[in-house]
Amino acid sequence: MSVALRGNLKDFGIGEVFQLIGQQRKTGILEFSAKGEQIRICFDRGAVVSAAPVGPRPDSALGDMLVRCGYMPRPEVDRLLRDCDASAQPLFRLAVSTGRLNEGEIEEVDSLLTRDTIFAVLRWSNGSFDFRAQDLEHDRKFESLLGAEQILMDGMRMADEWQSFAEFVPSQDLVFARRGSFDAYRQAVRGEAYATIEDAQRVFQMIDGRLAVRRVVDLSRLGTFDATRIIADLHRLELIEPVDPSRVRRPRVPMISVSARRWGVRSWLPALLPLALLLAVAVWANRDVPAEGVRAIAVDRAPLESVRQAYAARRVRNGTGSYRFIAGRWPRELGELEDLGLIEGGGLASRQGRPYYYEHRNGGVLLLAPER
Repeated sequence: MSVALRGNLKDFGIGEVFQLIGQQRKTGILEFSAKGEQIRICFDRGAVVSAAPVGPRPDSALGDMLVRCGYMPRPEVDRLLRDCDASAQPLFRLAVSTGRLNEGEIEEVDSLLTRDTIFAVLRWSNGSFDFRAQDLEHDRKFESLLGAEQILMDGMRMADEWQSFAEFVPSQDLVFARRGSFDAYRQAVRGEAYATIEDAQRVFQMIDGRLAVRRVVDLSRLGTFDATRIIADLHRLELIEPVDPSRVRRPRVPMISVSARRWGVRSWLPALLPLALLLAVAVWANRDVPAEGVRAIAVDRAPLESVRQAYAARRVRNGTGSYRFIAGRWPRELGELEDLGLIEGGGLASRQGRPYYYEHRNGGVLLLAPER
């Protein structure tokens, strides 16, 4: 017989719900609801399998996390989600089977989504809960799952510690700019750092006067708690400072220029390629056809936009390589490409004005496309 447990968080706290499920080794689905938001946590014999906000599709939250963390662009995730609907396959299987991501990357994102979701719900004080004992299918090895009680202990500790540094990052919408050297952080936290120096340095490099805290947190892939604590430490040590919203550096929207005097022949020929493709499509669409049996044909603009995006990304990628050749190092931030004149016409942003960004990894750099 199916077992159900329902109640209100004012009468029965989240910690008590987790303890009950963990101690009795229950398998099923626990849902929390408050103010129009719904979170679902899946358990297998008292261990947490996954946790995520409930969206319009089964894997909507995982798809959103893939976009936020820079693993995949929004249009590609949307295509995969549509394929999930058609094939009744989960998103992670399609992403791996198509070669877009490997199993390790999917597990990393899913684990990050689970940690962030549980950390968020543990700070709820109002709402309702509903646990339904039922069979659960998943591909995770039971030995790799963390027990509900262990997650509860870690989550409650994080929620308590959050209060000690949250004042230094009062909003996830804040934008910070660097004002000191990372070496000062090394000296200040020697032997006392909560995070590894490599993780802290990655977060520090992303703080560029353009990206909001939430964006830095997502791109760091460290989770809301760990990444925000690093930002709070940097702020407390006065190595970064909040930027007045009216002075946040917004990348210029790139404009198409056909000035041969400014770009030179090599530069303007690739820029004209998308225009030539557009002209060819227009000519083809307006060609004479027999009146009998005429049917409307929708012109697909996705390929043309893909050409534009690929060319724009290649310009930025080549610019970072040129900067390294000239300066003898990789740029600390993409804005340095403009300083040396390696990128012109607002090339550090998409046509909609959303910026490119990148990370230092394994002695090189990884260019990430603008968020869509």
